[in-house]
Amino acid sequence: MAPALLLIPAALASFILAFGTGVEFVRFTSLRPLLGGIPEPGGPDARQGWLAAVQDQSILVPLAWDLGLLLLFVGQHSLMATETVKAWMSRYFGVLQRSLYVACTALALQVYYHVLGLGEPLALKSPRALRLFSHLRHPVCVELLTVLWVVPTLGTDRLLLALLLTVYLGLAHGLDQQDLRYLRAQLQRKLHLLSRPQEGEAE
Repeated sequence: MAPALLLIPAALASFILAFGTGVEFVRFTSLRPLLGGIPEPGGPDARQGWLAAVQDQSILVPLAWDLGLLLLFVGQHSLMATETVKAWMSRYFGVLQRSLYVACTALALQVYYHVLGLGEPLALKSPRALRLFSHLRHPVCVELLTVLWVVPTLGTDRLLLALLLTVYLGLAHGLDQQDLRYLRAQLQRKLHLLSRPQEGEAE
């Protein structure tokens, strides 16, 4: 009974996080940021603002592109997730079926980047950030090490695998003083941004 009760706070926190994410998504996808100073939703000018928005080409064209990109991403995910498509892909591609799914997802995102003119995502990073990435293993590797080592028993083959991958990850993770200075500068920058008063707050 006691272990089950401990799951209640975790479940409640998960619900609050999911609900908050949904609220933020609705706020993000609303037209209020596009329309600027709209009065209260129930105000007399709110309807006129929406009517002006749906007749403004500078708003409708970006929204049409966004809708098309969203449908591309959702359609690719939904179509390739159906049992018919998965069975067909498994028949012709075997164990590569999941890899092909991920590759098509990446291709859909590349179309998104191309349409927006963003180019290669890493090309947007600074040389110092790229240097850091070349010395830094992905945080998911911590999860991999946990899976490898936190087990009740270790057989000889499992021990050898855990040792080799641990050494590999350790050798590839080599931050130097320049990387640490860059991380410290980024942390100070974020703390400075968070400490600034929000727009509209009283000084």
